[in-house]
Amino acid sequence: MGHGEVRAELNLGWRRRTRVRVTDWVICVALAIASLGLAVWQVPQHSTVSPIDEYVYIDYLAKVPTQFVVHRGEETGSFARHYLTCKGVRTIGIYPKVMCTHPQPSQDSRLPNAGKTTGDLYTPLYFAATWLMAQPVELIGIHDIVEAGRYTGCVWLAAAAILLYLSLRRLKIPWPPSAGAGLLLVGSNIAYWSNTYISTDASALFAGALMFYGVTILLSPGRWKITIVASFAAVVTLLKLQNLMAVAAAALVLLILAAWAATGSSMTGSGGAKVRYFLRDRRARGAAAMIAAGVVAEGVWVVIRALIAVGPLPDQGVSEPLSKSALVREVFKFLPGVSNGAIDPHSVGPGAVVVATIGMVVILVGVLGLLASSERRSLAEAIAGSALVVALLAGPLLAVANVAVSGFYFNLPNRYGASLFPIFVGCAAMLIAKKSWLSLALPAAGIASYIAVFTIQG
Repeated sequence: MGHGEVRAELNLGWRRRTRVRVTDWVICVALAIASLGLAVWQVPQHSTVSPIDEYVYIDYLAKVPTQFVVHRGEETGSFARHYLTCKGVRTIGIYPKVMCTHPQPSQDSRLPNAGKTTGDLYTPLYFAATWLMAQPVELIGIHDIVEAGRYTGCVWLAAAAILLYLSLRRLKIPWPPSAGAGLLLVGSNIAYWSNTYISTDASALFAGALMFYGVTILLSPGRWKITIVASFAAVVTLLKLQNLMAVAAAALVLLILAAWAATGSSMTGSGGAKVRYFLRDRRARGAAAMIAAGVVAEGVWVVIRALIAVGPLPDQGVSEPLSKSALVREVFKFLPGVSNGAIDPHSVGPGAVVVATIGMVVILVGVLGLLASSERRSLAEAIAGSALVVALLAGPLLAVANVAVSGFYFNLPNRYGASLFPIFVGCAAMLIAKKSWLSLALPAAGIASYIAVFTIQG
């Protein structure tokens, strides 16, 4: 090959790489715009408070500039009480007008949890970040901190969609299914309830996508990568305990790959040698660091929460016995029920039902299809297997953990598994990538779901 041919080949490769980079940039910007569009359309329609604990989240947000953190046993403040009693609660009802115009301490019994907060469960991380992001929104004329805070949900959502897209691209998945996966996150019931209201669940899709991205980081060698990904795990767990599910799913992928490498046919020697090989594997060490970082971070918060408490936990009236049937019910809670979002989609409208149905089909086909069709001991098999195992075990384990930490069990909502949604959708993108003629299936599903979520009113 002559110098001219070599130069032409290099130029062709550079042009291809440039086109790929431009395409990725354009899609990332498009996903951010789609996230903003959801907020701009839906937030102004929210005339009432979300039934998914938004009342206590509003209280926490309002207290950030004065006390930064709320305490166990603390009374909710006047701002949140006024907002709740004057606006009412979506799907539940409106308070008597007198409670808005002439609030009295004797009315505490009519407030959720007898006027006590339950927001003390959470670190200030989400609320402080939301308050800070809301300040520029207030500067452009939206002076209601609640409405401004609701708009910030699009930032978490855009970050989630972009991180999922980039994760799949790092795994060499073509851009059409990768973009479709990101759009499906934006057009989900999870995003509607979590990212257009004040909700700690706003971090869930971001957490799942960030940990998926962390897996792709640890698939190649490099200094500080384990520390970086472990810090991801600590941050997402501090945002919300349930995000630890995403940490577990990511860690399990890495542990499976490390175990396969240690027990592969090329490995010789005793069992002890294979164990040492496994323990030295960067992926196994990364997985251990991720889990340790998440658990330690949450453990530190549990201690702090207990030390700053000013009273006992309020009785939320939702506790029930942790029976064997309850544990079995929790096994099948998140796969594919997470697509329902915060509440039964049938109670919201046909648009929510369409979104839930699309999500469920994508989840089931993606996870089970990828697991069944993947090559033995492949990365795809590890990801699908991890998604399935964590989805089935997370519910029962979280139920037991809640009894250990809070002293009671309650029927877990589907939304608690929201951080697993990115890896579920990622499985679908990886499956579709195996068949070029199916490359537009996931973008079509994403577009349909995104359009349907815009039809939800309220």
